[in-house]
Amino acid sequence: MKSEAQVIGKVRSQDLSVSWVSESGQRDINTDRVCILMMANGQVRLTMQSSTINLKGMRLTRGHVCIFSLFEGNGRNEADAADMASELFMNSVMRYDITKKPAKDILKKCLSKVDKKVVKKFGDASYKASVAAFAAKDMTACTVNGGRLFVISENGKISELTSAGTEISHIGTSWKNVMMASGGYPVVTEKIKDDLNSPITEIVSKKELTMLPRSSSIIRVHRL
Repeated sequence: MKSEAQVIGKVRSQDLSVSWVSESGQRDINTDRVCILMMANGQVRLTMQSSTINLKGMRLTRGHVCIFSLFEGNGRNEADAADMASELFMNSVMRYDITKKPAKDILKKCLSKVDKKVVKKFGDASYKASVAAFAAKDMTACTVNGGRLFVISENGKISELTSAGTEISHIGTSWKNVMMASGGYPVVTEKIKDDLNSPITEIVSKKELTMLPRSSSIIRVHRL
């Protein structure tokens, strides 16, 4: 019997509509970690598959901030490494206001902390990640250790972001949709728009996510 159920959800903010699904596939343990954070006017909404959050000393922004991250195991200690990395990252990034300081600098600082602690415990940075950070509609994207993130522009052009190490890009407001996908999710570039527009429950059946050999997850962001 699987130890973790399917994780699925949807939420809207004043600027974005976000939906996600994470499925363990044929594995007993889901090695992906989906994290959804929204902060606006002193309120926090956070969704994580597991991990704990330390709210002590957190600075609540008066602006509108959304941060979505997808961590996945990569190599040894997969689930534990992804779990630790997602927890450390979300606990760290919640303490900054990306409406006041450049998100690129903040993401770099937080991910550097994650790398050091994960390497210290597991001996290597045994996780992949993709992160999309929004200050209102201004977007900064980040990929780590082979994580994948797709940006669809207003004219329909699809750009894939990925990197061997850590790469952070300021996208600005020139985007329409974003999709973050773990390595186990079967991405077909020509059908990404279908993946973006199909109901999230339909994605599970169309892609047969429960039958895949690896954990698979996506986070979809639509601009309102």
